[in-house]
This record gives sequence, structure tokens and C-alpha cells, in this order.
Amino acid sequence: MHTTEISDEEWLAWRGYRRLAALITGRIARDISEATGLSDQDFMILMELSKSPHAELLQRELQEYIEWDKSRLSHQLSRMSSRGLVQRNRKSSSGISVGITDAGRLLLDKARPVHAASVRRHFLDLLTPDDLPELIAINERLRQSGGNFKA
Repeated sequence: MHTTEISDEEWLAWRGYRRLAALITGRIARDISEATGLSDQDFMILMELSKSPHAELLQRELQEYIEWDKSRLSHQLSRMSSRGLVQRNRKSSSGISVGITDAGRLLLDKARPVHAASVRRHFLDLLTPDDLPELIAINERLRQSGGNFKA
């Protein structure tokens, strides 16, 4: 039976997770922004596009992955397009495609090592070797819990 009450220990776990996730993510985003001028959202979108064949996705595929509403994604892509990071093209029946420009790829290439070093400094180096498999198991259990989380 599930209760709507949350124990003190459960609150500690939840609040600790939320606070640390926000702090760590914020520090990583700041490092990337200071080094490249890319926002956290810019970086996330460029990374996802770079993983796809031809560095291009349909806008709706990108929306499915990042789970933003259509308007938010459209505004973000407009900002990125005006800065020359991505380009959008209407495909006849399949929708709007989003691709990385050369300028976007250059900034992403500059941001990747900054991102890796920042993740290591603010997260990975603070874990023990035993922590990693435990954290991976927790992540996987939550992802498969029926919450329909994307990996």
C-alpha cells in the first residue's frame, strides 16, 4: 500500500537529490557557458542532434527526447537559429528538420571537453568506485519503473 505521507528520511533523500542535481547541473552549465557561450539548453540540443545520422532530427523527434512542449522547443530553436547554431528546414510531409550548422558544430566541439572535465570535477571524482554501479542500478530501476523515462 502506498501512502501519501513522506517520512523524514524520505524527505531527506528527495530534497538531497533535487538540491544536488540542481547544483551539479548548474555548475556544469556555468562551466560550458563561460567557455563557449552555449546555454545548457543549447548544449543539450546540439549533443542530441550530433548523435543522429547526418546531425539532423525532425523537430518532433527532438521534442520527444527532451520532453519540452512544442512552443518552448520552437522558441529555443529560433534563438539558436538566429545565432547560427542550427538550421530548420520544412520537409514535405514529415515535418520540420533541425540540423547543426558548421558554427554549431565548432562550438559543440569546443564544449565537449569542457563538459567532460566539468562532469568529472563536479560529479564523477566525488564518487567511489562502489558508488557507480549502485547509481547506475538506481537510475535503471527508476527508468524502468513505468515512469516512461527516456534514457
